[in-house]
Parts: sequence; C-alpha cells; structure tokens
Amino acid sequence: MKKIVILLALLLALASLSGCISGIEKFKELFTPPPSYEWVTKVDQKGEFGIFDILNKNLGKVDYFPFTIENGTKYLHVSIHVNFSKPIGFLNLTIVTPEKNITKEYSTIAKSYKYDDFFYFDNPKPGNWKIMIKVTGIGDYKLFAEAYQKV
Repeated sequence: MKKIVILLALLLALASLSGCISGIEKFKELFTPPPSYEWVTKVDQKGEFGIFDILNKNLGKVDYFPFTIENGTKYLHVSIHVNFSKPIGFLNLTIVTPEKNITKEYSTIAKSYKYDDFFYFDNPKPGNWKIMIKVTGIGDYKLFAEAYQKV
C-alpha cells in the first residue's frame, strides 16, 4: 500500500514539475467520483379557466411558468393535460428555451375535449426557460416539468 501512495505522489509531482496541467487534471479525474443525478421538479401547476377569462386583451387565460435549467442537465420532461368541459375550447402552449420557441395549438372543434402532450428534451440547453399557456373556454389543466440534473 505504501508503494502505491509513493508512486502516486511521484506521478503527481512529476506531472506538476513538467508543467503538464492536463496530466494533473486527468489524474484528478481518476479519483473523482462520477456526479450523481436525480429528478428535480421544475413546474407542478394546476389551473382552471372559465368563460370570464376571455374578458381581457388576450381573449383567454394566460399563465407563465419560468424555471432554470442547470448546466449538465441530462433530460427535461414536460407534460400537459387539459380538460375542456364545453364544446369550444382552445389551447396555445409555448415552451421558450434559450435556443428557440416550441409552440403547440389545439382546438376542440370536431376533436376530443381532452388534450394530452409530452415533450422530451435530451441535454437541454442551460439557462432560463419559460412555459406559457393560453386557454380559452371552460375547464382545467395540469402542467408538470421535471429535469434530470446533477445534485
């Protein structure tokens, strides 16, 4: 055991004397445990909307849910479920990322009164994100976003 410790100390000293910074970094990587990850909830919201929510400049209920994605995050999942209780309903969902905006629209005309969607992001760009929901009609929604990130 003493020989191993002495050998490692000599290797470290030799790398530092030779000015080999990358050698020191590689040496540190050997003894650094890999980072641990876990699912972290970013957004968990429920909301209701009704006929009186159209009495504004947006002609519907608009909610914003900002959150931050940390550097090194592996995955981001966003799911939405909307129940419309009357025959006419409209949804506009926008996910604002640091790179681009992703927009989905849904109308209940000649379609189901329920809307479910799931968005999957592999290695999401770190920074400020925002989910915007605009709903018209009568009903409720549930929005959930979770990130698999370093802890």
